[in-house]
Amino acid sequence: MSTFTTTPGPLAPESTPSTTTPAAPDVIVEPALQRYRGRIRGIDLARGLAILGMIWAHVRPGIDVTATFTNFLGNIPAGRSSALFALLAGISLAILSGRNVPYTDLQLRHAQLRIAGRAVALLAFAAFLSLFPTIIAVILGYYAAWFLLALPLLSWSSKKLAIAAGVVALVGPQVMHLANLISYTFDVYPASGPNSYLYDVLVTGHYPGLAYMAYVIAGIAIGRTDLSESSARIRLLGGGLMLAVLGYGTAYLATHTFATETGFESGSSMEFVPSFMPFTLWDVFTAEPHMNTTTEVIGNLGFGLIVLAVCLWLSPLAKHLLFPIAAVGSMSLTAYVGHAFGLHFNEELFFSSTATPFLLVAGIAVLFCTVWALLPFRRGPLEWMTYWFSQWFAHPALPRPAVQPVTSQAGTLPPTPQSPATSKPEAQPELEAPAVPEPNEQP
Repeated sequence: MSTFTTTPGPLAPESTPSTTTPAAPDVIVEPALQRYRGRIRGIDLARGLAILGMIWAHVRPGIDVTATFTNFLGNIPAGRSSALFALLAGISLAILSGRNVPYTDLQLRHAQLRIAGRAVALLAFAAFLSLFPTIIAVILGYYAAWFLLALPLLSWSSKKLAIAAGVVALVGPQVMHLANLISYTFDVYPASGPNSYLYDVLVTGHYPGLAYMAYVIAGIAIGRTDLSESSARIRLLGGGLMLAVLGYGTAYLATHTFATETGFESGSSMEFVPSFMPFTLWDVFTAEPHMNTTTEVIGNLGFGLIVLAVCLWLSPLAKHLLFPIAAVGSMSLTAYVGHAFGLHFNEELFFSSTATPFLLVAGIAVLFCTVWALLPFRRGPLEWMTYWFSQWFAHPALPRPAVQPVTSQAGTLPPTPQSPATSKPEAQPELEAPAVPEPNEQP
């Protein structure tokens, strides 16, 4: 019987804890995004221009001659001022909810409550102005609705907000046309009064949300970027030029070819738009003020981006040369309510043939805001009222959390008593309530 023998080889070394750790792969840790701070006076400038533009639209002189350069310049603020106002409203919402670093959890809820409180205050101011009616289409009630509609969007990223703004700009006006078509075809019209408030602010009103929310959402997306960087102004200017050319250019080409105002397409065939439609193709493609078409929304959005970019570049001048306009923008609510209230008692200013009414109303607004801004009040009168009410609205008393009993297998045990010397007050959930109010937060 043969025997096989094996020579034992070297024993494997016994595993011992290694004193050296393997080299970790290089990990690039990006610095945390910092929230930009400080007052952005360029936003005040843009808001001041929006207010002055709305005053011009309200009391501008009547111009009978059309197709003139003067008439063209005179029509620039019409429709675009309110669109710029809505765009800046979105930026204010972004500032209130964390700027380029959005708030989360309790901070976000606190900001949402503050914004909801502002919406309630705006409704109160709108109700006040309704007691003194004028031919002005007061925007404050719509403003309040935009604030409430934007609350679920405050946690979205700037990219997601930009996509949402584009969808609203493309789809919103078409939904409005469809609603008008259904109302016209089936003779269905909503009731008037507060019961139709939501339908009015979304579809049939002077500033319908299905169009104006595109400006507001775009404003939130812009406010989520670092507006203190010079590159942001370049992007705003470039994007604004493209949108303005796209919107106004499309409207011009359409209304001068197949969507003429007369209701039929150009050419020898004279083919009419189908008679069952309550509007023509011109109503769909025009960019005339307050038509709230997709072309107008896109063009107005581009115009607003251009104005905002220029105003951001002019921010240093807002401390000196352009201080009066920035002062109007810093208390835009006071200026708006004040001029609408004053025009109730001077209705003859609406029908002047000269620029005197505008110079008078705008001059009073600029003078008051400039003097007030030089005083140590930091906010306009109505801005203070809105701020304090929103703070109160967002700060209900938080109940102290009850002491949870200790549960064991033997049953529920009472909490262990502590001596007053060693007991500590229970930690309260802390809401973000800055002692120094956020700048540029006014509507």
